[in-house]
Amino acid sequence: MIKVKVKVKTLLLILIGILFIIFVIIPFAYIELANYLNNKYPLISDKLYDNYIKYPGGTRKDEAFYKKSQELMANYNKYYIFLGGKLWNSLIDYTTIQEVIENNKRIINEYPKSKYLPSAYKAILDTYIYVGNNEELERWVDWGKEQDKKELRDISILYDGYNHFVNRKYNEAEKILKDFTLGNENLDYIYYYLKGHIAFAMEDFENASYYYEKASEVGWQHKSNFFGSAVPDGRNYWLSTLDLFKGDYKIRGRVTVDGVGIPFVEVYIQHAHMGHSTSDNNFIAITDKNGYFESIGIKEGEYDIGIGIGSPLLFNKVYLDKNLHSITVDGDEEVSFEFTSPMKLISPKAGETVKDNKFIVEWEDVEGADYYTVYSVAFEDPENMKGFSLTFGLKDEKGEYKIRDKRAVFDLEILNGESTGRVFYPNGEGINPQAIIGYFHKGAEMPIIVSAYDKDGNKLNSSIPQAAYYDNVPSIIIDNRDLTVGEELILSREYEKAIAYYENLLEEDKDNIEALRYLSRMYMFNWDKNKRDIGKSIDYAIKLYEITGKTDLLTEIMVQAEADEQRQHKELIEKMISTVSEEDMDELLLDCIGAYYRYIGELAKARDIMAGNLGNTLVPEIIYIDIYLEEFDTALDRLKEEKVKLPKIDKGKLIEGIEIIKKLDKNKDEYMTFKAYLYRLISRELDYNESYNDFQTLYNNINNKGIKIILDEIRKNNRWY
Repeated sequence: MIKVKVKVKTLLLILIGILFIIFVIIPFAYIELANYLNNKYPLISDKLYDNYIKYPGGTRKDEAFYKKSQELMANYNKYYIFLGGKLWNSLIDYTTIQEVIENNKRIINEYPKSKYLPSAYKAILDTYIYVGNNEELERWVDWGKEQDKKELRDISILYDGYNHFVNRKYNEAEKILKDFTLGNENLDYIYYYLKGHIAFAMEDFENASYYYEKASEVGWQHKSNFFGSAVPDGRNYWLSTLDLFKGDYKIRGRVTVDGVGIPFVEVYIQHAHMGHSTSDNNFIAITDKNGYFESIGIKEGEYDIGIGIGSPLLFNKVYLDKNLHSITVDGDEEVSFEFTSPMKLISPKAGETVKDNKFIVEWEDVEGADYYTVYSVAFEDPENMKGFSLTFGLKDEKGEYKIRDKRAVFDLEILNGESTGRVFYPNGEGINPQAIIGYFHKGAEMPIIVSAYDKDGNKLNSSIPQAAYYDNVPSIIIDNRDLTVGEELILSREYEKAIAYYENLLEEDKDNIEALRYLSRMYMFNWDKNKRDIGKSIDYAIKLYEITGKTDLLTEIMVQAEADEQRQHKELIEKMISTVSEEDMDELLLDCIGAYYRYIGELAKARDIMAGNLGNTLVPEIIYIDIYLEEFDTALDRLKEEKVKLPKIDKGKLIEGIEIIKKLDKNKDEYMTFKAYLYRLISRELDYNESYNDFQTLYNNINNKGIKIILDEIRKNNRWY
């Protein structure tokens, strides 16, 4: 045996080296790597911060607590709710909020000399503003006033001033800010922004611009969130381009949850029908401690109003959507945004298995409800509820979407025959299998949601909050039958093999419903690049209708087919129109046929179908056709009917324009040019971009006031701003 002698000194050095690695090198690596990955890979850095905090070594726990909390707050992103739509980035729940607050409190309590102490204090204030907790904000503002550290006192001054600002106590806010001492650039830019906000609210826009510019000069290198929101970098530019303020009318309203006002909610405004973005939302008002807001003076016009709210609230509350996409400001206006606790869904429970072709949904009664609609959520991967998702309404076994009972029965065959969520892959190279076979197939888990509406289509409640994790949502798991060979091929995205399989099946059984439906749908879409064939799709769908008497697939094809494709397959579409019986011709299919006649130039026929099918809602194309056919009095009669609505377009302006062009010499070049353009627009001879360029060329060469007015409304309807 060989004996190895190791000196005690050597052992000590080895031990010290090991301890150095354990207590110095490893924790150092954790936090440095976490900081490096913070922006690019937040999930990884979050784990590394956790490891560092739990690790026995390390002298930078305060840094880890603060940076982890900032990472969790995701730039204080808000959930944006406009009358015309909703949008968001990442969602933050109450568990995350609690962790953020606790992390920053630990810095204050355990690391009183930390350089992150002021930032942690500010983060607590920001987080309470973000979740609309006025009481805790005021308590922590008072705490800051009593601290020896000047920076903490300065922060409390700023946030006390902000609290008075949102409560529209502008003079008191200004008085509070007099105690703030400039000199700390990390706070100076917040001070200047707040001074700008106060001037803005008082409609002193010159001073507002001055202070916003001062903030920009100081703050580019000192950006951090403040007042529970992202830094409004572009606010001064936004103010310089704002064309709707300096008006005479105020927009007032309230944001409530179960009737209780929510403070610190930002209120936004933009011209209607312009689309939405999660960036560059600049407030025109902020709710006070009771949830009320009041805007600056706004000019006359049509606007979309929205709010930016902290997302934790949305995990246990329902937003009550209004059947309203914009407001017309021609006087002082009131707009409310209401949230409430979800209604109860009695059946199904989460993960309830459906063994046959039917399932029942049952729910509690909602006071004032005129009807209920049942929804499900289509996932790109419905077996695991992952990937792209889309919420869609379910038609019950009677074919109804609007259900006037507290219970409904649904048939899986009907649901899979409906047009539901589609995922189109890049460059037209494929579609998700569920767009072909439906989402309700074996193994799929489908969340079930019920919403209640009043007679005007305003939401009264829903069984699911505005934001939800689908793990515990009521759902059904489909186990009614095994998949067929063709369905297995489609789910595997082997579309070419599936087509061959079903075409062979039709040779044996020409009336095979499954084959006709799936072949029609596969050819309706680009199941692979350039494989779409609308002609084959229509042909299979007509045969399916002759067997089943159902028009759903024909309607789906007509909705999907472009104007050029419909012109190309005129003969087949005419065959479809002559084949479908009058009693089977539902409203949506009639709409599609009306559009088809527009595309082929039979404008009078198109107009008569559309006008007879729309009730009290007009589509602009009806008026365009009246104008093209020079039936001006008909157009005017339609527009002057008070109960008739024309979304996106100002009826009064159209009336003014038509009254002018009625008197024009119809042989003049300018009128003839306009009329030729109108035909191209109605019949969709051009794609969207070509049509936009066509419009611009015409608009720039027209001088007649009446034509110009009509073109302005066409621009508005098409969002050509």
